[in-house]
Amino acid sequence: MRSEHFSASDLIALGYAPDRLTSVFGEPDSVDGESIWDRETVVAIERDVLAPAVRVLWDAFAPEWNTRVRMQGVSLPLGWPQMEQMLARVTTRETAECQGAHAS
Repeated sequence: MRSEHFSASDLIALGYAPDRLTSVFGEPDSVDGESIWDRETVVAIERDVLAPAVRVLWDAFAPEWNTRVRMQGVSLPLGWPQMEQMLARVTTRETAECQGAHAS
């Protein structure tokens, strides 16, 4: 059974910047002193806000992929691998939802 919430540790493990969690996902709830965000909120923000933004970035940089390599090479904090992972999660969820809808 999967959790109904993401903890700060969960989100950091997914690649989100610790000091930006509140600005991205809003004010957390607190359970036993730990900050947590509702799973539905995190999934919706990834699906409706972050994934579309990443897709625009991909389109912007797609013609020159070595721009991306140069950014990674100088360690600019753009989070390309994290964005790829987030986009993969969103795509996986969308695929599962679509397959579930077709199976019904």
